Formats: sequence, C-alpha cells, structure tokens
Amino acid sequence: MTIVGEDNTDIKLDANGQPVPDKNGDFATVSGDECWEQDLRLEAHTEEGELFYEDEDGDEAYGFGLLDFVHAENDEFTQTEIMQRVRGKLAKRTYLDLAKTTQEVTFRDGIYYDSVSISKNDSNDEYNMELSTEEVEVESE
Repeated sequence: MTIVGEDNTDIKLDANGQPVPDKNGDFATVSGDECWEQDLRLEAHTEEGELFYEDEDGDEAYGFGLLDFVHAENDEFTQTEIMQRVRGKLAKRTYLDLAKTTQEVTFRDGIYYDSVSISKNDSNDEYNMELSTEEVEVESE
C-alpha cells in the first residue's frame, strides 16, 4: 500500500467523501498537512479489506477497522487492543512522532472512544483525533 506522505497532493473530499470543486469547477486539491490529515481521517473511517484493490493484512492494510469492536465487551483487554490497533496504523506514517502520541480509550453508552493526540517529527504542532466505533473527527491545534 502507498502511504500518503508529507508532500503529497490529493483531491479534496468533503465530509461525505465527495470531491470538492474549486472556483473554476475543477477538483479542489489538498497538500501538505491537510493532505495526510485527510488520508488519516479516511483510513480511520475505513474497514480493513473494504477496498477491493487492497490485499494487505494487519497494520499494513488500509483501514483502522474499528467496527471490529462495536459489540466487544468493555474491559481492559479490549481497550488495550483498540490502542494497539490505532498505534500500529499510525506507525506506518514515518513522519509522525510516536513518542509524542497519546491515547485515552473510554467507553460510554455502548460506544468506544479513542482520543488520540499526534505530532509530526520535529514539530510541536498537535493533531487531535476523536475516534469511535461510530465516527471519526480529526482536528489540528
């Protein structure tokens, strides 16, 4: 699988995954941090094996696969498994500093939430994601 890097450019997608037009009617694009943030959001929403052209397994597969935990029992083992799954997926992106990554998994009303804070190597900028077995949100600070 090809990982979106720091210097890639891609078509800008809206919250529904649809291309965003620019003022000329062409596709708007994203690059730099906005590009990899968009890719991270898309991967977090994707289940492993969901893409017909993807044949990798485990951490190398595209998709966080959080639906695997929808009906899981709330215990320390499941919360640790969620943390390891997300951390493994983030580790593919060599431009992220995993030493600065923090996570907190909680369980409310039958839904797991994973609050993740990540930073790029050699940067103090923080990117926060709220992952859940329902939806994903990525914010920059």
